[in-house]
Amino acid sequence: MKPLRSTLVVLGLCFGLAACMPPPPTTVSKEDLLSSSGFKTISLNTPQKQAAFKSLPAHQLARTVYKGRNVWVYPDRDICGCLYIGSQDAYDAYLKKAKAKMISDAMRANYSDDPYMPTASINAMDYDWVNDPEAYGLYNDW
Repeated sequence: MKPLRSTLVVLGLCFGLAACMPPPPTTVSKEDLLSSSGFKTISLNTPQKQAAFKSLPAHQLARTVYKGRNVWVYPDRDICGCLYIGSQDAYDAYLKKAKAKMISDAMRANYSDDPYMPTASINAMDYDWVNDPEAYGLYNDW
């Protein structure tokens, strides 16, 4: 009975510790940003649409005229094989969200606890720079 109880206690502690872990950072793709910014997807169901789709630059937002209006288009050849299309307001919203994502990613990279990253803080190093006379050019053995 005691081995079963201790096993259950250890499992309970493991689950409790796992519940306290922070969730992994969510990854947001360009397509998700476009959709949440107001871009609509157009399926390529006619040969004319497919030909126009192939003439657009791959994986780049481009400004073009569609039905007499200036719009922004993004051809997605890899994931959905569709065309994202949005107005100037949708494009501005996309730029705002993409900028916030870039800043968030840069902050996460800069404040990482990995001591081998080139952007890691010097305070994370184990070397005591303050009490080292050689760090200030004061060599004792000369």
